[in-house]
Amino acid sequence: MLDQIPYTDTFFTELNPHILRCISALRGFDVPDSISFTYCELGCGNGNSLIVYAAANPQATFIGIDFNRDHIDHANKRAASLGISNCRFIQADITNLEQLPTCEYIVMHGLYAWVHQSVRNAIHGIIKKSLSSNGLALISYNAYPGWHVYEPLRMMMREYSMGLSDDPFYNAEQGIGFLEWMLERNPEYVKAVPSAASFIKELSRHDIKYIIHEYYADNWTPLSFSDMEHNMSEIGLTFVGQIPLYLNNGAICLPEGFDDFLALEEDVSRFEVFKDLIRNTMFRWDVYAKNEPQDFQGFQNLHLGIVQMETNLEDRITLPGCSPVDLDSAYHEPIMQALNDRHMHVKSILAYAEEKGISMEHARNALLNLLYTEHIKPIPDSIHSEASRMAFKQVLARFLEEALISNVHVIPSSFSGSGIHINQDTALMLIAITKHTDNPIEWIAEWMEIQGYGDYVDVIDKARTAYHQFIHTLPFWKRMNIV
Repeated sequence: MLDQIPYTDTFFTELNPHILRCISALRGFDVPDSISFTYCELGCGNGNSLIVYAAANPQATFIGIDFNRDHIDHANKRAASLGISNCRFIQADITNLEQLPTCEYIVMHGLYAWVHQSVRNAIHGIIKKSLSSNGLALISYNAYPGWHVYEPLRMMMREYSMGLSDDPFYNAEQGIGFLEWMLERNPEYVKAVPSAASFIKELSRHDIKYIIHEYYADNWTPLSFSDMEHNMSEIGLTFVGQIPLYLNNGAICLPEGFDDFLALEEDVSRFEVFKDLIRNTMFRWDVYAKNEPQDFQGFQNLHLGIVQMETNLEDRITLPGCSPVDLDSAYHEPIMQALNDRHMHVKSILAYAEEKGISMEHARNALLNLLYTEHIKPIPDSIHSEASRMAFKQVLARFLEEALISNVHVIPSSFSGSGIHINQDTALMLIAITKHTDNPIEWIAEWMEIQGYGDYVDVIDKARTAYHQFIHTLPFWKRMNIV
């Protein structure tokens, strides 16, 4: 059934190869090159994430594999229409997949926890044969202990609705309706698990296609971290860390009051087990490496940059389920200033901070805090020829044309090696400033008139106001290599 139902179109920032590379470098592993690499996504869906990453990393090679032919046909057609030549999509059953080329990255989102053991075994074989010696695997999955308390909800939803009709969409809607009906009557289960109420309400807000894939898969199986680590160790992989980055720092990712557990951090595997219990983890994005940590100096050579529009620092930030992170401006502001409008190696950033009178220890801690709070992010080395820059601009223009007919869209950035969420209004402004430089305001007004927003004389003032407001964000778009 699932191979006949398209999955939702979502861009996943967690699939960013530069984030995987950063986690691994932080833990002392050898890491792939940041520009030239081969990246494969198993269970790529419509290819939305892969296409953006391919466009943002034009000198890398991307491969997407999925068993749903509609997914693959859509992905291949879209990549071709956008002019992206460094990615290809393959319709295949993973258990019968021909051997892949050597890959620096093999990633999968959710797939591992949805499939039969025979498919997991095939995944193990693919990773074992095709992951490079310094390669990284990313596996996301439903996790225990968080799922223990909500697993009965899935069971009840399926028990009620499976077989009601031949229409999986109708069955899923009825399943959610049944949970809502149960919630109104406050059964003993809900009394024992009060958070079940918010979980059921959240379910009703999801796309029904997501519900079918996530909760109606026959082989849906959450795993504990220990089980996953064991499975990966059997094929020669070593656990590296988690996404997001802050989950790899115990002093941040544990709530206040659990400082005693920080002594366990040296035993990474044991610490992960306790951390999942303390945080009641329901979902994990785990990174594994083919090699062992050997104190490689790859972190010193990482490129970092500012990839968000707002660069002002708050004094204190509290991440989800975490202890507060204090951002002392004396240590953190100089690093942000160093990265303003450019990128730098970690070693260059630390040298700059030292010139400003900041000790190496304070500078390194500040830099890590900014990484954990996502004020700065790992990015690719920015070495592109004029020809590649022009090719990127042509691809970007096609993404912007797509965005003109979408409420929310993702465009690639060759600066960040990732994507940027924009809305239709932003796409309109970016097209005006990049393709209609002689008369951007007039062109915006004409577009608004054609789209039925009003006569030209009625919309010209709105166009002028919107354009002048947008101009203030130009430094960000220039930094991201968009304009």
